[in-house]
Amino acid sequence: MRHHAKGVAVITAGAENPVGFCATSLASVSLEPPVVSFSVGLCSSSWRTVESARHVMVHLLADSQADLASRFGRPGAAKFGPGTRWHRDALGLPVLDDVLAWLLLALTSYFPVGDHALVLGRVIASRHAAAGGPLIHHNREFAALAAPR
Repeated sequence: MRHHAKGVAVITAGAENPVGFCATSLASVSLEPPVVSFSVGLCSSSWRTVESARHVMVHLLADSQADLASRFGRPGAAKFGPGTRWHRDALGLPVLDDVLAWLLLALTSYFPVGDHALVLGRVIASRHAAAGGPLIHHNREFAALAAPR
C-alpha cells in the first residue's frame, strides 16, 4: 500500500489524558449523513482511549506539517509536549492548532479487522482552519500535492 498516495490526518481523543496518532486511512463513507472512517491498531497506545471515546477530533494536515505528522506517527513520542501547539475544545478534546482543517466526530461503530479496528464516525462539526495544500504520504515519505499545470 505504500505506492498508494494518501492524505495525512492526525486523530486525537482523551478528555483527561490526550492521545493522538497519525492516520492515512481516513475515508469519506457517506455524504448524508456525513460519515467518515479511519483505522487504528488494536495494539496501539491510542486504541483503548478511542474505543471508549464518544467523540474524536480529526485534523487534516497541511503540506507544511510533515514534522507534526512524524511526531504523531511515532510510538511513545511526546506528542503533546512543547513542540506541539494545541488546546482543548468545549468537549475537552485535544485540538491541534494551525492545521488545514478539522472534523469533530461522534463515534458510531467499531469493527475489528485483523490487527486493526475500523472506526466510523458522524461528522458533527468541521472547520477549514488554515491556508495551504494537503500533506500527502506516498512510498514512506511526506510530500506536497503538485500544483495544477
